[in-house]
Amino acid sequence: MVIMAIALLGMAGVTSASIKYNQFSRMQANGLSLVTDYAERARANLNGFDDYGITDSYAPSTRTSAATNPTTPIANCIVDATDPTQPTNTCGTPLANYDKEQWLTTVANRLPGGTAYVETEFTPAPPDMESLPATRILNIWLIWTAPEESSGFGRGRKDCPAGANISNADSVNCMSFRITL
Repeated sequence: MVIMAIALLGMAGVTSASIKYNQFSRMQANGLSLVTDYAERARANLNGFDDYGITDSYAPSTRTSAATNPTTPIANCIVDATDPTQPTNTCGTPLANYDKEQWLTTVANRLPGGTAYVETEFTPAPPDMESLPATRILNIWLIWTAPEESSGFGRGRKDCPAGANISNADSVNCMSFRITL
């Protein structure tokens, strides 16, 4: 009887760990989808690429809805390509800011307490190879709370960005991605 009780407790522990790691895997799958979405937004708006950075200190997200109606056009935005040698595009920054707000809301809705830290890198083509495009890199960290544990899952915490100023008291997990556009 005692052996049976110990075996059942062991099975309960294994089941609990399995559920926890299944949830962590789901968070990772959601994270990959979110990062792909953000990279595509930045790729579609190379004119505003530098504005896709999000370097705020960490605070668990409390976002519940989009900042603006997604069907409302972005104000003060002009695209004029009537003269192909001197095109005008003032949409880069407004569109990047709009994309950030929409994306951060989605992150908060799909990851518990979810937020992000993003750095952008721009490297122009070498002078002797001007026909090559510039290299644009997004360094993205997704950060979410881990309320079921006092110190996160351990392996996810090591991926947190230093610039996010995450306290040791915060129970968070982080995933990092480096995407070249």
